[in-house]
Amino acid sequence: MRIIALGGGFAGLAARKLGATVIDEKDYFVLPHRLVDVIRTGDPDIARISYPSDIIKTRVRKVDFRGKKVITDIGEIQYDKLIVSLGYSQNVIPGTLKIETVEEALSLREKINSSKKVAILGGGPLGVELAWVSKEMGKEVYLIEGKDRLLSFMSKEASFYAKSKLEELGVKVMTNTKVSEISGKIIHTTNGKIEADVSISSLGFKGPSIISEMGLTHVNDRMLVDDYLQSVDYDDVYGAGDCATTKGFIPMSAQVAVQAGTRAALNALGKDEKFSYRQFAVIVRIGDEYFGDFLGRFVKGSFAKLAEKIGIYRATRLVI
Repeated sequence: MRIIALGGGFAGLAARKLGATVIDEKDYFVLPHRLVDVIRTGDPDIARISYPSDIIKTRVRKVDFRGKKVITDIGEIQYDKLIVSLGYSQNVIPGTLKIETVEEALSLREKINSSKKVAILGGGPLGVELAWVSKEMGKEVYLIEGKDRLLSFMSKEASFYAKSKLEELGVKVMTNTKVSEISGKIIHTTNGKIEADVSISSLGFKGPSIISEMGLTHVNDRMLVDDYLQSVDYDDVYGAGDCATTKGFIPMSAQVAVQAGTRAALNALGKDEKFSYRQFAVIVRIGDEYFGDFLGRFVKGSFAKLAEKIGIYRATRLVI
């Protein structure tokens, strides 16, 4: 049986461990949680790991689901079972910059370096770390969050700690504040206008547009799958990682993507089980401080740093 996985992110590479053949147009695996470090240091290799030689490196144009073949730049590739694991994209407010790729991270570094004021939209882990790095680079920084606290899906202790550490650095944290539009350097919010040279979006995460272009049933460009990660449209197609969700919702997370990629591959092999996931740790960094939630409990210091390092190790093990 030939199982093809579209996309060499966490889910696709987890499926590869169980025999799936991965197709990806890049030459390397991106560590999304390390893109902020690319901005901070200017070193692109911090966030990328070269793929193994068995990855098929080509661009996917479309999928013929009836004929069970993937149409790519190098020709047609037949499959018996298909795992769609194409990651995420960002739907940003016009006038803001995003950070999905290493190239975008390097470009953002240049733009931040040449600015005086930086605004970051979204107070999740990425937004918090972007605020810290921008402040470390000597900028006046605004962190704008629409909800009543930063890191809203994490513990209240993590939210409070993030806010207090950023404010100690001089970051202007604005919660309960929504952005209506950006006109040049002026950001229009529900709490007045802000001027910034660079506006960065750390929110608006969704599936890639190719999901809807393929004609798959989707929610916010995330293909809809059942409890077994099987496509609601085709019995021989599965979805895993950030590009897929059930009606009950699957969070967009590297840890969950690895679990989903593994389960999708096993189910494609006939070992049918419902998908269930566990979010072990969400760790955030501000300067030398590591903190976050481990199994739902707030942690900081050396234990949090260890949890973060274990996460990186597991991600690296997927590609070597």
